[in-house]
Amino acid sequence: MSEPTRSLADELRRFDDERLTELLLARPDLSAPVPRGIGPLAARAAGAASVQRALGALTRPELSVLEALAVLEDPTCPADVAAAVGATPAEIAGVLDRLRTLALVWGQSELRAVRTVREVLRTPAGLAPEADDDPSPAEAARRLREAPPELEPLFERLAWGPAKVDAAEGSAAARVLGEAGVLVRRGDLHLIPRPVHLALRGGRVCPAITITRPLPEGEAIRERIPGTRDAQSVEAAFEAVRLVGTVRAWDDDPPAVLRRGGIPQRDLRRLAQQADAPLDTYTTVIQTAWCAGLLGHDGESWQPTADWDAFRTRGLEQRWAELALTWARCRHLAVASAPADPQHGQARAALSSASARDGLRTRRLSILRALRPATGIHATEASLAASLGWAFPLVAPTLLAEEVHAALVEGTALGVVLDGALTTLGTALVDALEEDVESADGHLADVLRALAPPPVDELLLDADLTATIPGRPSERLLALLPWTDVVSRGGAMTLRFTAATIRRAMGAGLDGDDLLALLRDASRTPVPQTLEYLLRDEARRHGQIRIGRAAAYLTADEDVLTLFQGTPHAEALHLQRLAPTVAITASDPGFVLQMVRRSGLSAIAVGPDGLTARDERDHSLHGGPVEPELETVEGPELRLPAAEAVSRIRQADAGDGEDLSVTDRLLEAIAHGQELRLGIVDGRGGIIARDAVPLSLEGGRLRARDARGAEEFTVLVHRVTLG
Repeated sequence: MSEPTRSLADELRRFDDERLTELLLARPDLSAPVPRGIGPLAARAAGAASVQRALGALTRPELSVLEALAVLEDPTCPADVAAAVGATPAEIAGVLDRLRTLALVWGQSELRAVRTVREVLRTPAGLAPEADDDPSPAEAARRLREAPPELEPLFERLAWGPAKVDAAEGSAAARVLGEAGVLVRRGDLHLIPRPVHLALRGGRVCPAITITRPLPEGEAIRERIPGTRDAQSVEAAFEAVRLVGTVRAWDDDPPAVLRRGGIPQRDLRRLAQQADAPLDTYTTVIQTAWCAGLLGHDGESWQPTADWDAFRTRGLEQRWAELALTWARCRHLAVASAPADPQHGQARAALSSASARDGLRTRRLSILRALRPATGIHATEASLAASLGWAFPLVAPTLLAEEVHAALVEGTALGVVLDGALTTLGTALVDALEEDVESADGHLADVLRALAPPPVDELLLDADLTATIPGRPSERLLALLPWTDVVSRGGAMTLRFTAATIRRAMGAGLDGDDLLALLRDASRTPVPQTLEYLLRDEARRHGQIRIGRAAAYLTADEDVLTLFQGTPHAEALHLQRLAPTVAITASDPGFVLQMVRRSGLSAIAVGPDGLTARDERDHSLHGGPVEPELETVEGPELRLPAAEAVSRIRQADAGDGEDLSVTDRLLEAIAHGQELRLGIVDGRGGIIARDAVPLSLEGGRLRARDARGAEEFTVLVHRVTLG
């Protein structure tokens, strides 16, 4: 017969390596740094901050069972716990096993919650904190029996509500409930005493629990034309990529930066209108691009970054995959049904820390995974919020509803959600989240490539100044968008040239000759003369001036310059002759000097005034560390693999303990409820000996209970010595 479990440390010592690994993966804060044995691990697991963090990861049935254990007397049996949550012992067996693995509960037939659970859950299941003047269970039952019968409907309403009752001072209800002993006054609050509240609930702590997560509900999906949903999602995906491309216009007309960070709402609306996109769609895409590091600011204006330049060189499918994965893994809310920022009383600024929310990434993934098995229905927001509430019972329902709404709207903007259901792209995204970043990128890009129709590289030009692209436009034909207005989208795209659109494109620095060359090459029909005349006329009216970039100029006699231009060294400079004796290049002046000298010719550097200058190069590169990723893992990370941490804990636990520090010995005593003789250094340097039982060690402070007087005290751990 196995020995009874006497403490959490005893329970953890019975864990095999696999179960200890599971504990460290579920509660990574326990292994940073690695504990010096099972005792310190148990003490750390019982710390208030760690317990509070662990509670946030519990599901509704797990939290309900733990709340029941926090209410029932220690120790208790599984049957009593099951009765307290309206279930059978068999139904909660898996839940109890999970709570043991999380080191929140210990014992088998005699169950105990970790001591600090009661401290953290001061109002479990809405019950009032325990008080010295609480009636006994028998007295509580007597009060309800002797209460006036007319209070019965009120009792039913109060039973499953919170212990705090909003009762106006002197109201008839408060007076009658007070006279019946159902309501008591504690300070400024009217509370139902815990034993009375339990009696109102028939001895149960919470309503009957639901062991399995509720599935989303909604009407069945019916496609009149097969493939319509896939076509819509592909169109949304490519539209998201197009919107990221519109930030190129920020170079000429950048949006401002708010003092507290972010982009002003008026600029956001203006940019969305210019991009011909709904505000929610535009905000989602732009914020996702920001999270991906494609946008940044210098404190005054927003601009595309070097990463955006690299992003543009990738294929359309690859760009969308990067956006989709960034959105799924970020912790920023682009769309909110209630966007007010309580701190500033204003709308939350996009592209700022105000849009971040702790735990959002985990909950967003939970929403997507809940939709994964429900691909055949249009899930309602209410059913999704209920499903999310089961998984995250400690998060306010209003926040969960807001996040569900945002996930559906933002997912639609990226093509992964449509009418409350995952699209084929969305299903692929959920599956890809289990992979590493590189393989996930490739997998998603392949799925989009397979769903999308092949790009069309030809168009039809009509005399009415319209251009029709019979399919998805290729990268080359997308260059027509700045020159035109989109008349219609769908199976084909119809574009219209007007004087206004041509002026707009020329104003943005585009070249009419390049447009004509593209049209002549791509059109199945000749370019209409009316379009050529329109382009020429607008070019003359616009008065376009060509502006290029030059980093250095060269002057010499015509023969000398011609001689140099004919050498192999000049090929790397891509010289342009502006006149017989003048040439320019985009190469750095220092590099030009080297090439001229290597060709065997003499070279002299001159300054802005034309006088001879010192031969020094200007350095334009910016040094410094690489910026960290915008999104990191929420909560503490394991600093080494869990299996390695388990191995080190086992090795430390097998040692003789002689090299344990004061902190480790205190943690060991906390884990076992062991009494120690503490030496406490006073303000004059003397040491006061005190026999005490250490209770907790957090934030450099030791909380202990005096072994004689049962008085609790707190002391800074660096003032403690051990004999």
